[in-house]
Amino acid sequence: MISKTILLFACLFTGFLYTESTASDLHTAEEDTLRVGLVLSGGGAKGVAHIGILKAIEEAGLRIDYITGTSMGSLIGGLYAIGYRSDQLIEISRENNFMELFTESANRRYISNYEKGFDERTAVTFPISERGIDLPAGIITGQNIYTFLSGLAWSAHATEDFNDFPIPFAAIATDIETGEAVVFRSGYLPDAIRASISIPSAMVPHKIDGHYYIDGGLARNLPVQDAIDMGANYIIAVDVSTPLVSQDSLRSLTDIMNQAVLYRVNERTESEKKKADLAITISELDMYNITEFDNLDVFVDIGIKAGQRYVDDFKRLADMQTTPPLPITKMEAPTPLPIQNIIIEGNTLFDDEFITRKLEFEPGISLTPKEIEDKITRLYSSRYIQQVTYRIIPDEAYYYNLIITVQENKSNDFRVGLRYETQTQASILLEATFQDMLHPGSINRFEARLGDEIQFTSDYIYYGALGSRLAALTTIQYKTEKVEWFEDFSRVSSFTNHTLRGEASVGNYFSLQNLVTLGIRKDFTFHRSVINREGIEPSNRDYHALFARYRFDRLNRKSYPTDGQKFITEGFHSNPILFSPLLFTSISSYWEGHYRITDDFSLRNTIYVGYSYGEELPWVYWNSPNKLHPSFGFVRFGGVDRYEISKRNVQMGSFGLQVEPFYHRFIGLDVYAGRFLDEWNLNLQDNDIEYGASLTIGALTILGPIQAIFSTSTINNFRAELQIGYQF
Repeated sequence: MISKTILLFACLFTGFLYTESTASDLHTAEEDTLRVGLVLSGGGAKGVAHIGILKAIEEAGLRIDYITGTSMGSLIGGLYAIGYRSDQLIEISRENNFMELFTESANRRYISNYEKGFDERTAVTFPISERGIDLPAGIITGQNIYTFLSGLAWSAHATEDFNDFPIPFAAIATDIETGEAVVFRSGYLPDAIRASISIPSAMVPHKIDGHYYIDGGLARNLPVQDAIDMGANYIIAVDVSTPLVSQDSLRSLTDIMNQAVLYRVNERTESEKKKADLAITISELDMYNITEFDNLDVFVDIGIKAGQRYVDDFKRLADMQTTPPLPITKMEAPTPLPIQNIIIEGNTLFDDEFITRKLEFEPGISLTPKEIEDKITRLYSSRYIQQVTYRIIPDEAYYYNLIITVQENKSNDFRVGLRYETQTQASILLEATFQDMLHPGSINRFEARLGDEIQFTSDYIYYGALGSRLAALTTIQYKTEKVEWFEDFSRVSSFTNHTLRGEASVGNYFSLQNLVTLGIRKDFTFHRSVINREGIEPSNRDYHALFARYRFDRLNRKSYPTDGQKFITEGFHSNPILFSPLLFTSISSYWEGHYRITDDFSLRNTIYVGYSYGEELPWVYWNSPNKLHPSFGFVRFGGVDRYEISKRNVQMGSFGLQVEPFYHRFIGLDVYAGRFLDEWNLNLQDNDIEYGASLTIGALTILGPIQAIFSTSTINNFRAELQIGYQF
């Protein structure tokens, strides 16, 4: 259901390219006896067929005097009105992967160090209100879409009246409070389009001047009367909406709900269509679904063929006009504009200085839409920002002002993650985050992991004000883990490790790079369900330790990264001098690098080194690959069972490659080498080096990564495992 909704939403976006137009280009013909209004309906992915009709209109030399559009029609019509031509719209629809606009995953390179500790672990998020846990207002906020539209409408940022476009334009949206159609003929073009395409449940309703708007198709999917009101006396209406289906085709809840909505939509469409002088319905589209985003090329071709059927009609209309249309010219790339000032609006949690610093803005610098988009991504990537929009307005002199509007995320969140592993079976993660719960300038986070391993964690972080880099973090955690103990790769014992932990640390948690933290840890450790106690080496005594940690994380994503590096090193020291009953030192470091060769091919490597000193070493400091490390993530060594190697000291590395033959479908091949030692040494010997290899086949889905892993090693001949969901 969720994936269908996202695809439905994704289909609204198909083709755009930048053009530059000015008020001097305005070409109206109100004195002409034939004033043509073009009306474009909504229709999801099928709406890309509108471009084919536009292409035929250009070929016939017909002048369009007014354009009205709803939903997908508003997007295509609005961009055409400011100067985009049909060939450009076709090109952009065929060459861009618009699914990237709808994922809205944060660029993790720009999230804080604190957030990197627990990002990409949950599949769904619900807001927490005074009534309890609610459903979100939409699956996505539309941030990526809005930024994309702002870049495409670069030339129209300063144009307030849509009548001043080369072709006067109007977009239709629905007022969520009244259910009435609202006609946008002025304002900011990306606002109008974003409001018109806001499919309920898929996208958060769009707010303009205190009012919220959803998809215009619910109120008026074919806005013929609006074109007449603008001054058109001849209407060409293009309807690509979905017709009602027979009862034999209503097989699911989704089908029935869609049919119920379409009753009213189609009724109003038919009444509007009767007002048109030339109504174009493309029956070849009826066999397709509005969510078939993979068929954009098909819909473009269908639209082009349909347009050819009407070329002669368009030519006859063109012969009746006394004024020719604007000449068709190739649009150039956006011209960089010199930005003198940033005007920040809507911020209360973050101060202006922090936002300016985050944007890395320097007065007088010339920026393109892509450069502004990159800067906004730095700000939006934090989960404490819901949406960031921008607009370029000229000042009285040579320069321009960049207006940044921030919608801060002040809501508390409840998140759910699901995970399945061959060895640990199914697990569920429940996470809740509260801002300013105890006092302003604090975040409280609670999580519970339920399954084969149980973990309860409570974080309290005090930062004073968002924008501060330094913060104090206090953590209380209870965790259980069933451990199998091996000697010479044979299982000899087992126990369940219980740890009750308290931690306090200080660090630059809200910086983006180079995390440095210092703290103290107190663990109460006890073993339960012990089998063959004599063979178990980890200590079960309570202790406390001082620790230091350094982390540099520039991976582009946690799951199937294709670019970036991650380096983490941490050290713990417990000593009777510090009034701890245990004497031990543990230092470990992890390096992970990914190197993009092409868009669908990358190389990767890892290095993991762990060193310990002391006779009594608690279980959490033993080095055991093929399990999730709380700081490093999942540390893999191919062809080895979980816990099969658990040593005080480890020296291991890997090298591999990853290919993406299809979008978010991955194949990886890795080779491993490692030394797993009771006593640390650097005397390499062939007989103490283990080797392994693994083949991974996986996909990145809306519910998280899925991967099947087949591996072998000098320890085991063959092993296979399945992992589903984000790691936690």
